[in-house]
Amino acid sequence: MVDVIRAFTTAAAAFAAGAERILCVETLGEAFALQRIHRDAVLMGEEQGDRPAGFDLGNSPIAVSTADLGRGLVIQRTSNGTRGLAATREAGSVLAAAATNVGATARWITTHRPDSEVTILCTGDTSEDEACAKHLGKLLIGASPDPGDLSAAIRAAGHQEHMAQWRDPASEKHDGFVADLEACSVVDRHGFAMVGHRDGANVELRADG
Repeated sequence: MVDVIRAFTTAAAAFAAGAERILCVETLGEAFALQRIHRDAVLMGEEQGDRPAGFDLGNSPIAVSTADLGRGLVIQRTSNGTRGLAATREAGSVLAAAATNVGATARWITTHRPDSEVTILCTGDTSEDEACAKHLGKLLIGASPDPGDLSAAIRAAGHQEHMAQWRDPASEKHDGFVADLEACSVVDRHGFAMVGHRDGANVELRADG
């Protein structure tokens, strides 16, 4: 499952910041319900691009990268990424991929599931996810796609498709998105795959690698 801007880039940043596991949920209600059970959990994500009231962190890889997540549990909810992941009903392994861990994702698949059929799904109809999916597909067949091409595709997609949400270049949201977009475009920053297993109605991710 691919979501570059920004759900799975943010998830990878959370693992790099010390998270032990991430529970991906479909709705805000599920996120709050789980936090009542796991009282030390960190709520992370967005609703229509903004950090929901009551959430500890938004959907920003830059902001998350400086958080101290203390080897704990993160509950993540986003409009596309985690909703798509939680909606999967496949019995086999499911992985969350972004450009920042695309190489590690390919290595995990070829090491642990070398003879399995692989389906690459994009959580949204966006060109950056499509570019990442194609890059991953090439890695899986042993090709060596240019990371620079993927980075350029992500930057172009971000500016064309998403900057319109924050037209005012003086706004904090605009500046934050520009920084996040750059973080999303760094190919293979992280050397771990994010491997998911179903946990009731949700998917629990752990870093492997």
